[in-house]
Amino acid sequence: MARWAHTSWLLAPALVAACAGNPDRQTLAGLHSVKPDTSEVKVENSLDQAMLGYRKFLEEAPESALTPEAMRRLADLKLEKEYGILGDGKLQEMAEPEPAAAAEPKRAPRPQAAGIAKHSESEREFERRATREGKALGAGEKVALTLPNGKQAEPEGPLQAIALYDQILTTYPNYPQNDQVLYQKARAFDELGRVDEAIGVIEKLIAQYPGSRHIDEVQFRRAEYFFVRKKFLDAEKAYSAITAVGSRSEYYELALYKLGWTLYKQDMLEEALHEYMALLDYKVSTGYDFDQKSDEDTERRIADTYRVISLSFSSLGG
Repeated sequence: MARWAHTSWLLAPALVAACAGNPDRQTLAGLHSVKPDTSEVKVENSLDQAMLGYRKFLEEAPESALTPEAMRRLADLKLEKEYGILGDGKLQEMAEPEPAAAAEPKRAPRPQAAGIAKHSESEREFERRATREGKALGAGEKVALTLPNGKQAEPEGPLQAIALYDQILTTYPNYPQNDQVLYQKARAFDELGRVDEAIGVIEKLIAQYPGSRHIDEVQFRRAEYFFVRKKFLDAEKAYSAITAVGSRSEYYELALYKLGWTLYKQDMLEEALHEYMALLDYKVSTGYDFDQKSDEDTERRIADTYRVISLSFSSLGG
């Protein structure tokens, strides 16, 4: 032991001298001057590789708490490969189909109040634009499905994803992420154009997982589904479920606006005015400057809110 210590003592000065005399020696301090490489590295077929990894895990690993998680992620990747990541962070309203002539209840024309500016569009045209109405859907008619690849047949990936989601829900009823499973299953049906089935899944999500982080979004989608089909009472309940949460919901502002229209279309004008006023009060509370330029959707919504308030007061004789 003493000899090893003695040898180390003799070698120490030589090592120090060698290090000091090496001009190419790199130290940690030198890393401060090195710029990080931030260039993107493209991984070819990354989704396919990830799916292959999950499939291999499910085939080879013994069943465990990780099994439903791997199944869910595999299903999610199948949707991502077909349709991309869901959403762009922007809230959007659904386009409303114009009702068939027999389905639209005839209402007496509302009088034009004195002092209200005349607009180039009629009241009916205003309603259609403000509520995003579109082409009529006939009885039993479905929206034509145009897939990104131009084919009309249902793609295999989303159908496989739905089968995986169903397997998770059946085999692992206590899986903590089952609300996410239902959410993604509804998305898969919606992307396939099978909207009624998507709404059926959403109904289950709302009933079974009222505390889900997706609850406001699916309530809004459900409300829009009813609104475009003129089921205004059902739409009213769904929008109200969001407005009851208050400004904590990112859907609060849009839900107030659409709830107002839902009541307006039921000729519940005083109730509609309450929601429109609540919307304007909310904008004031957030510091919104009504005189400054804003994004196009917000400006349109505010302008339309003022106009429908005027129409409502006009009809009420105010």
